[in-house]
Amino acid sequence: MLWADKRALEQRVKVDMIGIREQELKFYTVNLQSIGMQSALLAGYLYPAIIYIVIPQGKNTTLVTAYLCLTASAFGLHMIAVINAMMCSMLAPGLALRGPDGSM
Repeated sequence: MLWADKRALEQRVKVDMIGIREQELKFYTVNLQSIGMQSALLAGYLYPAIIYIVIPQGKNTTLVTAYLCLTASAFGLHMIAVINAMMCSMLAPGLALRGPDGSM
């Protein structure tokens, strides 16, 4: 009887710990999704800054080149952030649930 009570208590503690870990996993997933949304929004603002810019003739080519390079690199970095956030928020919960004991 004492052994069965001990096993039942261990199982309840395990279930409670899994519930806490599930809440933690949801917290990280929501944070990653919000990072992805913010980065996608900023990348959406950067796209017209690259495509629809009209550069007048006779302007300083160094400044124009710097503007285009910095805008394109910012757009690329935002797209990398969107892809990383999407992959982590989609794959992390499944990997944590299917992983070895203690991965979640």
